[in-house]
Amino acid sequence: MKKILITGNAEKDLCKPTVEKLLENGYYVETLSRTTGWNLGEWDCIKPIVKKADEFDVFINMFANWRFNASLLTYYIFKDWEEKKYTTRRIINVGSTTDRVVRAKNNLYHYEKKALKELSTGLSQVGVWSKAPLVTHFSFGTLENRADDNPGRLTLNFDDVSNYVIWLLNQPDGVHINELSIDPIQQ
Repeated sequence: MKKILITGNAEKDLCKPTVEKLLENGYYVETLSRTTGWNLGEWDCIKPIVKKADEFDVFINMFANWRFNASLLTYYIFKDWEEKKYTTRRIINVGSTTDRVVRAKNNLYHYEKKALKELSTGLSQVGVWSKAPLVTHFSFGTLENRADDNPGRLTLNFDDVSNYVIWLLNQPDGVHINELSIDPIQQ
């Protein structure tokens, strides 16, 4: 049974249906969030999480960025697993399509998501061309929890989006999905 470590609250948003589907599919899952005693917004959480990730086959980075910690966690877990030659392990980063917006922005969220995508892209190629953990970056457009912030915009359903995680984990050996970007069609 594959063991999966997820940053995110198992009782909310996209993390909830993802955890449920992973459990239904026979995976062992642990989550890291404030509700489980992990403050992901603090830099001092990184080393303990990297150490904990050694016990798992898959790391899913699902929490909203804060202080670039999603990127830092990805980088340090990748480097740790690469050094230990854990070449069959996988990192899945859940980003946002805001990472491709090219216009003036003054909030950090946009730049954090852009940094996560850039890092994921680079590390995913390392896994394709050498013995290293695989890294996949998922970018999703507006999710259903942001419908009130975006009146009139069609959103993506959490259950549908969580199916992509299961789909990714079921890819055959020798195939790597580097990136997947999904938006609801606005008509």
